[in-house]
Amino acid sequence: MMRMNLNDGWRMTYGGKDYACDVPCSMYDTLARAGAIPDPYAGENEWAATPLSDGDTTFTREVEVSAEFRTADRMALRFEGIDTLGEVFWDGRRLGRTDNMHRTWEFPLVAGTEGRHSLRVKIQSPSRYVTEAQRARPLWGVEQAMPGYPHLRKAHCMFGWDWGPILPDMGIWRPVSLTGWRGGRILQVLYTQRHEAGAVLLRCRAETECWREGVEAVWTVTSPEGEVFTAPLRGGEGEIRIPNPRLWWVRGLGEQPLYRCEVTLRRGEEVLDRQERRVGLRTLTVSQERDEWGKEFCFVNNGVKFFAMGANYIPEDQLIPRCTKARTERLLADCVRANYNTIRVWGGGWYPDDWFYDFCDENGLAVWQDFMFACATYRLTPDFEATVRQEIRDNVVRLRNHPSLALWCGNNEIESAWEGWGLPEDPEAKGDYTKLFEGIMPEMLRELDPDTFYWPSSPSSGGGFQDSSSNAAGDMHYWAVWHNFKPIEAFRQYYYRYCSEYGFESLPDIRTIRAFAEEKDFDLCGPVMEAHQKCTQGTEKLLYYLGQMTNYPYDFERLIYCSQLVQADCIRSNVEHMRRARGRCMGSTYWQVNDSNPVISWSSIDSFGRWKGLHYAARRFYAPILLSCDDTDPARPALYVTNDTPRDERLRVECHLRDREGRILDTFTAEEKCPALKAERVLTLDLAERLAGRAEKRSRYLEYRLLRGDEVLSEGTTLFVRPKTFAFRPTHVRAEIREAGDDYRITLRADGFAKSVCLSLTEGEGVFSDNWFDLHGDREKTVTLSRAECGLEPAALRAGLRITHYCPAAE
Repeated sequence: MMRMNLNDGWRMTYGGKDYACDVPCSMYDTLARAGAIPDPYAGENEWAATPLSDGDTTFTREVEVSAEFRTADRMALRFEGIDTLGEVFWDGRRLGRTDNMHRTWEFPLVAGTEGRHSLRVKIQSPSRYVTEAQRARPLWGVEQAMPGYPHLRKAHCMFGWDWGPILPDMGIWRPVSLTGWRGGRILQVLYTQRHEAGAVLLRCRAETECWREGVEAVWTVTSPEGEVFTAPLRGGEGEIRIPNPRLWWVRGLGEQPLYRCEVTLRRGEEVLDRQERRVGLRTLTVSQERDEWGKEFCFVNNGVKFFAMGANYIPEDQLIPRCTKARTERLLADCVRANYNTIRVWGGGWYPDDWFYDFCDENGLAVWQDFMFACATYRLTPDFEATVRQEIRDNVVRLRNHPSLALWCGNNEIESAWEGWGLPEDPEAKGDYTKLFEGIMPEMLRELDPDTFYWPSSPSSGGGFQDSSSNAAGDMHYWAVWHNFKPIEAFRQYYYRYCSEYGFESLPDIRTIRAFAEEKDFDLCGPVMEAHQKCTQGTEKLLYYLGQMTNYPYDFERLIYCSQLVQADCIRSNVEHMRRARGRCMGSTYWQVNDSNPVISWSSIDSFGRWKGLHYAARRFYAPILLSCDDTDPARPALYVTNDTPRDERLRVECHLRDREGRILDTFTAEEKCPALKAERVLTLDLAERLAGRAEKRSRYLEYRLLRGDEVLSEGTTLFVRPKTFAFRPTHVRAEIREAGDDYRITLRADGFAKSVCLSLTEGEGVFSDNWFDLHGDREKTVTLSRAECGLEPAALRAGLRITHYCPAAE
């Protein structure tokens, strides 16, 4: 096989002007890079940028076909992603059209083509298309998005979402290549496995296309240690027995060894084509066994049921060319740092690049993969059904061999929308829902990826519009806290089987806000901030919950701090509740880990990669071994240890009742054997006398730690009233900074109880080893910061370190 990269040297024509660009390229990004339009994320620029998508765009380049293609007996142009409504021309001759950004497009060329040629891709306006289609045949979609978006197989969030601007871009968003073959090619390869005692039988099924005699296929498997196994493929199929296999485990249960599998197509000594993949030897599925609460819903890896801990992933930028491998790997590394073992790819964006799944393979992150359908109704016209079927095939074939792939899910929130959101009557679209998500998809997956579990929708209890938001089976989205103004404590009314969405908004870091707003715009209810608040009534909801939880923040940076404090505490409360119910509840993916633009949202990491308080809290509440407090009855709080490791542990619990000065009033201890993969209550306190009146509840709190020897595995604090009601006294926090090899060591001391101590930088970037923690007066805390990551000299760090904590009396 021969391949020529065609990613560089393109010209974009828009509005009668030409602009240089390279693939990946898009209309908005190219115009912004050229300075032809201002940053669409800044100020209120979105409103002027949106109408630009009403125009058409053309991308052109010249192609000098190298001499090696002279020997090719088949050739094709390959586009791995065109967004979306395209026509492709070669030397002015129309090769074909495209109608789906989620597909790979291949256009045959005359064999032996060489010399200089012109390539042109004309892309039609997506906004005009959906507007006209919606006028002809209305389809339901969410209110924050441009009406008509369900008509087009394009990332729905590009048309706007409750965290994203309306920027329906167009361009060439994945690699372009010229490819040639001699004698044959490999079309696709599927690896399946059967586990036996002491061995794994690895099977290969390769689909090839051969047009010369004497072509044969062989495959090899190379173990992580370098041991090589080889077998021929007869009729495209073969199997290899791997003795003493090294199994692939989800993060926290074991290692992630990867076996390299290579299929080679040969004609004599000539290699015609080659395809290489990495596989993990594992079983990974979902258990729905019946139990005393209904039917469980939990992932099972190599026979071990594990509690899924993670968040929902959305596109990393509204403008695709700004998404890079380094950016994705940094985000996923931050997920690993926060003790995730699972990530859900949400269905309103696009299927991530291969490097996303490569990272998950290498780091043991189980991937819940939505197909790209979300919050919409669809009509399966013949053309729409045909392109959707090919979209499914393209992406399943591309992703199915990744060991991290744990689940295919048909869509996001469409079954529950039909069942309970009051959608307009539309029998045709409802019938097509069943046909696509409960007929076509599972049928195709039985052929293309028979070993991966399929789930029709999220949330769902199994399909058929039967109690899709059940608390007794399947997965659940719980949004009564936030969207329905329920109090934070309402989370604990439910024992979800798997809570795959729930969330709470906060403002991003002040430096992120300065990227889109000037000082004069620092008004949460002003036009610039509201342009970056996409959730309906989002500002009202944020202020409503702040009013419940915190004292009034009198300056803008304090508002940011308080919003992140409440967000972190809200999600922590629900996660700890779910993990205490381990066995009944077996999964938590909060909404959402990342942002696609600088915005007020539910994310735990903002669009600049800066951690909010929630992400630091996630590192603690997703700790492999967690100590948490059920304070439903403040007079009798109960401490639980949740051990999500595969090892039994003997651990010590230390618990102190403290006054508002941080002084210890009473101490409680326990030493317990904490069994693997279980949650157990280890200590119940009787505080009825200590908390007899309102004054005592307002001036006393519980502090607790879980220790293995001298190592602190988990720690926390419980107030018996909401923060705004607690009688904090003025407290001062001091920091001492020392250089320690590659890190800075920052030791913090407080002269009393300091809640939610937040460290931030006025310049430089970096993630502290811990942050947003409590200090108790008698105990110092030391955190580290990578010198290379922050890029600061000691004097600059001392000048730029900011320390904030929640103590209204000190303001």
